Amino acid sequence: MSVAAVVVAGMLAAQAGAPQTFSVSAGPATQSINRLAAQAGVDVAISTDLSGRRTPELRGRMTVDAAFERLLQPLGARAVLIGEDAYRIEAAPPRTTPAATPPPPVTTQLSEIVVTAAPPVGLSQASGRTPVDNGALQRFEGAATSDAVADLTATVDSTRQGTGRNKLFVRGLADSAMNGPLQATVGQYLGDLRLSFGSPDPDLALVDIRRIEVFEGPQGTRFGVGAIGGVLRIEPAAPELDEASGRLILGGAATSGGAESGDVAVVLNQPFSDQVAGRLVAYARRDGGILDNPTLGLRNSDYVDTTGARGTLRWTNGDWTVDVVGVAQKVQAGDAQTIAVDSARLLKTGRVREPYSSTIALAGVTARRWLGSARLTSATSVSRHTLDERFDATLGGDAYPIVVDRTQTASSTSSELRIDMAPSRGLTWSGGVAVAFGETTVERRRQTVMASFTPAYGADLKRTFAEATAFGEASVAPAPNWRFAVGARLSGTRIDNDIQVVAADLRAKERDHPGINYRLSPSLSARWDVTPDTTLFARLEQAVRPAGVNEAEGAFERYQGDRVTLLELGARTYEPWHGLTGEISAGWMDWRDVQADIITPGGDMVTDNVGDGVIKFVSLKAAWRPTDALDVSGGLFLNQSQLTPTRIGIIAAGKGDIPNVAPVGGQLSFDYQPGLVAGLPLRLGADFRYVGRSRLGVGVGLDVPQGGYLLTALTARLGDDRRAFTLRVSNPMDVSGIRYGIGSPYQLSQPQVVPLRPLTVRLGFEAAF
Repeated sequence: MSVAAVVVAGMLAAQAGAPQTFSVSAGPATQSINRLAAQAGVDVAISTDLSGRRTPELRGRMTVDAAFERLLQPLGARAVLIGEDAYRIEAAPPRTTPAATPPPPVTTQLSEIVVTAAPPVGLSQASGRTPVDNGALQRFEGAATSDAVADLTATVDSTRQGTGRNKLFVRGLADSAMNGPLQATVGQYLGDLRLSFGSPDPDLALVDIRRIEVFEGPQGTRFGVGAIGGVLRIEPAAPELDEASGRLILGGAATSGGAESGDVAVVLNQPFSDQVAGRLVAYARRDGGILDNPTLGLRNSDYVDTTGARGTLRWTNGDWTVDVVGVAQKVQAGDAQTIAVDSARLLKTGRVREPYSSTIALAGVTARRWLGSARLTSATSVSRHTLDERFDATLGGDAYPIVVDRTQTASSTSSELRIDMAPSRGLTWSGGVAVAFGETTVERRRQTVMASFTPAYGADLKRTFAEATAFGEASVAPAPNWRFAVGARLSGTRIDNDIQVVAADLRAKERDHPGINYRLSPSLSARWDVTPDTTLFARLEQAVRPAGVNEAEGAFERYQGDRVTLLELGARTYEPWHGLTGEISAGWMDWRDVQADIITPGGDMVTDNVGDGVIKFVSLKAAWRPTDALDVSGGLFLNQSQLTPTRIGIIAAGKGDIPNVAPVGGQLSFDYQPGLVAGLPLRLGADFRYVGRSRLGVGVGLDVPQGGYLLTALTARLGDDRRAFTLRVSNPMDVSGIRYGIGSPYQLSQPQVVPLRPLTVRLGFEAAF
């Protein structure tokens, strides 16, 4: 096979009909079925009594149907497809030779419903859905969300500014590198609970996570969320009703030229009855600093501490499954991870420290039930996300150091009710309603470090929002090999803004209450099964973000809502060709009245329209299994973007690439299982991510190159599900590069950048009990 063939095949097609890598240990039947469903990304309704039954170990690469058959055949059970990405586990019919078959389990009332996949709505093969490879996700356990997702998918990238400060972009749809009150381009879910509304990414640590899915492009008709770039869905492990268990993870790391790092995590699962179980996850991590500041006499001052916990209580009675979820996490950094752009060493020269912290708390309730062939889901959550930052605003002629303290808080309540109907006579439909309300506050204060000399001054913005949404999508099959889907999202949004200018002798207030804004976003998609192994698909989707105002120079200035229109055509294969499956698609996105968090001439961050953009892209994904022991997967993303600016005073005149969007990005993963060493299974992995070269912005102080480097991580795991030793080597070639092309926005005349972390080696231990 030629190198070109491997590259063009691209990377990862994980639909139900495509082979996937599964790893399910021997254990109680229901627990094993849950794990297989989570890895496959499907829903399961168990309608037969499996109490006291156990399943054998299941490992390897195969289709979902084949995996269920191998797992269930010894139990005398089978999996029946009842909808897209939905199965029912039932007793298998007796074979013609009863003596050769174990007695089938007794059929009973529905005993359990396990919901593990994203909504099986419309045309799942034409929704832009891309699961993150499960093997690679295990290698990244404990990492921050933005780092793991950006490193394991070619179409997703991050600003890579630091844990708790990152923004995610999908398919080059990047609104800005800064974190303001603007609604994020990527909507995020924890299970079925809405995780966030604005930036930055909450950056939850990926401990005890079963699955991550990226839905590329607008998804308003499927999720109801108005994110214009896509949706990221994180599926944590659910409480297990079968047995009490626990897991301990310990790790220590050393970085070339930097301080030591360490991490610990504990996972506890406890059944309380045959209907109630709880699961608790707690973790702490320190990423040792790598930067010294001789001016302040500090060494490795840019450490990052992450502590968090997540708890889930599940109750099920065979009809309903209810989960109560709580999440809390805090990220605390001792200093900004920035150096001068022309620095040859990892040294800081600022006269003040620039610490930051990011905290998120969430509580939610999810209830699910099967109503015949339809699935009802209700999800309600309350969240609060705060980002505290300090920026050095000192200029050359200042006698005393000057700082700007900025606090951004987003509090929200959201509730979604949806129904997903399994196919009936060729018709599938899904729809629901959602409401969300809350407020975002931004407080900004500028003062000298010696506060007694100069009083603080700045501006406070409070943005109160409320949104009601109806969404839905229906698909029909007019012919056996054809399926069409049409959907729409209708939203009514009200955003009220209040601003207060704070100075020594001034307290000025302004208010902006524009009323309710109604927007309709349509979607169309089609699928043609050319052969049983090959599908062609097309989709046309649109998404909008509401208008608002900014507080530039202490006064209101209105900006328009932006709109993204996506057109995509592609092809996907299901049956392996010499072990190879793949997907290729090409698309065009028209982005009108681009909203972005930008920097004013005074250094303050505000939201405004910056122009109109066009993105043309080609996406390639594939998975290859050349031998029974080796799996290869990855992706390639190519794009050409153009931004026609309208804010000449802030961005620049003339056309140029959309900032933060690299024209090329690639990802490649290897998973190799050579066999036993010292009686324990050995698993080797390698992950490569090429981050293309881009620029932070266009204009004076923002035209700093970033990217243009290859991230590498090598891993080895020796052990089984009960105990294992792990070794991870990150950046083994000690490559240097610029992760993020800006430091303090108040010092654009003195450009600063975030460097790559040097060679880091981590040794870990895992034990289950």
